[in-house]
Amino acid sequence: MRLHWIDALKGIGIMLVVFAHHSLPVALDTYIFSFHMPLFFFISGFLFDFGKYAESASNFIKGRFRSLIVPYFCFALITCLFYFLLDTAFQPGVTNIDFFQNSALYEIYSIMYALGPLVSYNPPLWFLSCLFITELLFYGFAKKYSEEPRKLVFWLTAAGVIGYLYSVYVPFRMPWNVDVALSAVVFYGAGNLFRKLTEPEEGSGSSFSLKFNSGFIERFSRVEKYFPVVFILLNLLYLGYLLEFPTADKVNMNVLKYGNFFSFYLLAFSGIFAFVYLFKKIGSSKILEYYGRNSLTVLALHFPVKDVLTKLAVIVFGIELECFYCKTAFALSLTVLNLLLLVPVIFIINNYLPFILGKKGSYSRFEGMKSHFKKSLE
Repeated sequence: MRLHWIDALKGIGIMLVVFAHHSLPVALDTYIFSFHMPLFFFISGFLFDFGKYAESASNFIKGRFRSLIVPYFCFALITCLFYFLLDTAFQPGVTNIDFFQNSALYEIYSIMYALGPLVSYNPPLWFLSCLFITELLFYGFAKKYSEEPRKLVFWLTAAGVIGYLYSVYVPFRMPWNVDVALSAVVFYGAGNLFRKLTEPEEGSGSSFSLKFNSGFIERFSRVEKYFPVVFILLNLLYLGYLLEFPTADKVNMNVLKYGNFFSFYLLAFSGIFAFVYLFKKIGSSKILEYYGRNSLTVLALHFPVKDVLTKLAVIVFGIELECFYCKTAFALSLTVLNLLLLVPVIFIINNYLPFILGKKGSYSRFEGMKSHFKKSLE
């Protein structure tokens, strides 16, 4: 059964991602970065059904590769070509062909290494390779400790500690964001466990979801009623603090920048649960659900659209904004325009190029258009 509030939550989450990439004031930027990517790992874990893949690790790996890594490579190549053509069109004096030929090996290396800082023309793609590794990690934990949720929680915590220590003491990055996945799996696992605790009837019988002590679930249910107020208040207090004392020292999982270990997880979970409980209350929203269902395409393509819109705004209109409200309004306007421009792209990909998303999809509509075009010529 599709959960409409989850689609809506994904929708607001991807909108916050786009919004945060449009040069926000420091306070808003720091606030959104404190939880927006952990939120997506949490949602992914919430939606993961271990029981569906419990007996076949190979099917799980193949399925996740198709739905995450195939789109990663497709969108990486598309955006790389897009920026090459853009430079060729708007900087004719630059020897773009020579530059492209000289850097081709580097571009191949950066795409294969799959790190956001390396794939500089489209950094948000880091999330896809990271989520793939995160899901493999969690699958391994869940398969080994499917009947022992306490041990599962222990190993999730251990992974988070190791991930944090790696970010502090190890000076080099691991391919495919394995280093980030060590921290991300905490949010992924929390999302999965949260569903088992709050919606146990949705869980799979072969999963660890039914192994929680009934007394523990009952105690959790009694305490949970206070969570919405507590987490929303924490978020308001944190945002108010940032507005009064703005700091550019923000969290950025993409580059292993977590700040203090405890504040990283406290603020991330505070933001996650504030929005989770808010959207469980709101229920559904057609616009948010639309962008939630198409969050992969928005994630992968909003950055090049953002670059074009920002450059046009600065070059054509000479816009340079400094005040808080002006920057916020400008970023919000570009975000709305960005999301609107992606609507026809989403339609084309969903209906005629589903393989980009790793879907087997039907090409019947495309074939229908071809036959209609041929008939019109006869």
